[in-house]
Amino acid sequence: MPSGIVSALRLAARGLMARNQPEPPLEAPRRKPAVERTGMLADAASVGRYLRATEGAEITGLQGDDAPLPPLFPTTWETERCLELFAGLDRPLPVGGVVHLESEILCLRPIRRNDAVRCRVELERAERVGRGLRLTVTARNWTATGQLCSQSTAVFLARTRAPQEPRTDDQPRRDPAADGPQSWEPLASWALGGGAGRRFARASGDYNPIHLWGWTARPFGFKRPILHGFCTAAMAAHALVEGPLGGDPTALRRLRIAFRAPLPLPAHARLWVGEAAGQRWFRVTDDPGDTLFAQGAWAGAVRAAPS
Repeated sequence: MPSGIVSALRLAARGLMARNQPEPPLEAPRRKPAVERTGMLADAASVGRYLRATEGAEITGLQGDDAPLPPLFPTTWETERCLELFAGLDRPLPVGGVVHLESEILCLRPIRRNDAVRCRVELERAERVGRGLRLTVTARNWTATGQLCSQSTAVFLARTRAPQEPRTDDQPRRDPAADGPQSWEPLASWALGGGAGRRFARASGDYNPIHLWGWTARPFGFKRPILHGFCTAAMAAHALVEGPLGGDPTALRRLRIAFRAPLPLPAHARLWVGEAAGQRWFRVTDDPGDTLFAQGAWAGAVRAAPS
């Protein structure tokens, strides 16, 4: 059984067992809880599943045995380590489901498919907010020679109850729409089937039940399964690679994303780009552009359009 499923089941079981127990005070651990694994390798089959699940299968620069890994592929290792970390905490997390609030990913140097990678995930802090616990996690990936290849910070909400009205303390710390462009240009559109969450779960190891089927999402307050945040981020990254980055997957340097609303499946979604305040921005909406699912900023080596 994949380790992601085992960790997800353990996480849910521990939360259910602790549901009616009094909640102890939130205390900062003396040492950061962490999970580390070495010798992580990406085989051709797992990369292929990931590319098909994230709209990246047509990117020429990601084909072949010598190609670099997709820029956000390390988040698949990080997700499994996060689930393992959460499931092993001294105090069980609430049972309302764990949702992704925001991430910032730095791509420092490419990882090749034959690179053995060391991945370490640490819980930086846990804070009580209006609907549960806000968890900030850092992840780093090194090659076997000790070169740091990528670093990310992700924020999750372990919810104590189903979603109702948004609360300010449940939202990203800095509203990514604050300095955003006044106008947006469409870059990509996606037709996402009802099984898109299951497809990404098989590619990433994240079998959180809110992403799988309607009947597994409903106990956590969602009428339909919702798309993984890291899948949304990867689809945006692949569209940027194919567009302004000229097909070069190593050109993406940084991607920051905040999730504004769950993306329910099935759905038609659209990616928009713009520039403002010295930054390049993107946003993910429904097809008409009325509902904002995610927004963020990115940086990379943009290639000039051919004359």
